Amino acid sequence: MKLSQLASVLLATSASLAQAQNGSFVSFSDPGIQLDIKLAIPDATAAPFPLLVTFSAPISVGWAGFATGGCMLRSPLIVAWPNGKSVLVTTRWATPVPEHNHHRPAVHRQRHALDRGLLCSAGCSDWYGGAIDPNYNNATFGYGASSQPAATPSSVNSTIHFHDLAIGHFDLDLTKAKNGKATWDGLVKGYGA
Repeated sequence: MKLSQLASVLLATSASLAQAQNGSFVSFSDPGIQLDIKLAIPDATAAPFPLLVTFSAPISVGWAGFATGGCMLRSPLIVAWPNGKSVLVTTRWATPVPEHNHHRPAVHRQRHALDRGLLCSAGCSDWYGGAIDPNYNNATFGYGASSQPAATPSSVNSTIHFHDLAIGHFDLDLTKAKNGKATWDGLVKGYGA
């Protein structure tokens, strides 16, 4: 890890956003690469439950990823990258040898930024060997980003390059990300997920 990347990771912050009209999210920001990740969940008591994840980053970021298990290997990944004037979002499972399991990909049109929400309805809050506890106030997640674009930006099956812009872990208070049924349904509809 380069010193500038380490500084970005150390300066990265997480914050809670309570948005009356849009629901409750918790967020993580890495100011070094201008990456923001927001997470909302339904009012669940245990996994499995869906996740609503949004990414926002400059279009110069080749791809950005969010690891629900705290590390990029052997946990569900939600990855987004630019595809011309649109953004592709996909879910994956990373192993030391590239092997991709795709869940529910989503596509969104956006011109100037990597900016997209994804509803991961299955396979992101629980997996073989782990699960997210929606009642935990200090859940650890991971992230990574690369300056290199996806090899085939128009395909959810594209290979992606190693994270050279940023990599790290962050904690979120999931109790502040919970949304009641009506609010959750509105979020899902509002994000077109």
